Amino acid sequence: MLRCTLKSIGIVGIFTLAGCATVENPHPQDPLEKWNRGMYGFNKTMDVLIVKPLAYVYKGVVPVSAQQGVGNFFDNLEEVTTIANDLLQFKFRYALQDTTRLLVNSTFGVGGLIDVASRVGLDQRKEDFGQTLYHWGYTESMYLVLPFLGPSTFRDTMGTFTDRYALSVWPWINDDEWTLALTALDIIDTRASLLQQETVLDTIAVDEYKFMRNAYLQRRSFLGQDQTAKDADPDQSDPFADFDVELLDEAPL
Repeated sequence: MLRCTLKSIGIVGIFTLAGCATVENPHPQDPLEKWNRGMYGFNKTMDVLIVKPLAYVYKGVVPVSAQQGVGNFFDNLEEVTTIANDLLQFKFRYALQDTTRLLVNSTFGVGGLIDVASRVGLDQRKEDFGQTLYHWGYTESMYLVLPFLGPSTFRDTMGTFTDRYALSVWPWINDDEWTLALTALDIIDTRASLLQQETVLDTIAVDEYKFMRNAYLQRRSFLGQDQTAKDADPDQSDPFADFDVELLDEAPL
């Protein structure tokens, strides 16, 4: 879940791009494909012009150990959101596990910079409000590509903003400059971690937009069902385990 506020910048350009797309055999969950393709193109352009160059500089200048620490720090912050959604889904056993993980990493892990919890068997989980809505019956939702935020659905869009402004630490940071700086660092760090995964789309996607859409929808459907399946079968495996799903879930553009 990348932490970035939806802006209105570039709307004119987005409409122009959207108007150039042609749609054949629309996907049942993608009635807005014309708009979404235009938005996808806009995001990709912004990525090439702004975010990707910054990610290369970051990766080249910041030591690998420091990059790992930054990633761990933001993952630790996200534990708050995961715990809140555990509770909203009545997954109290997982809430206890994730709370323990947060406490261990926040203390012994020096504020989350070191992932001590994983070393002692407390593996990271991620729950968000989109998954909570799925858990309580909102299982089908239209696909939507958001400016700067990337692939989503109407359900997951509601989830993103609920997580950001109600179920996270961000509302407690009262300094706008700190919020902006931390958000920018999170985006650049996440993008830098995905640089090596870019060839995935180049090698397997004939239609990059369709690949991203279908993979995102399948992944979110799996995440909505996974804990129910795991409760019934603890050995239930993730069919996306061999694919870097952060490319779908967290790529900012």
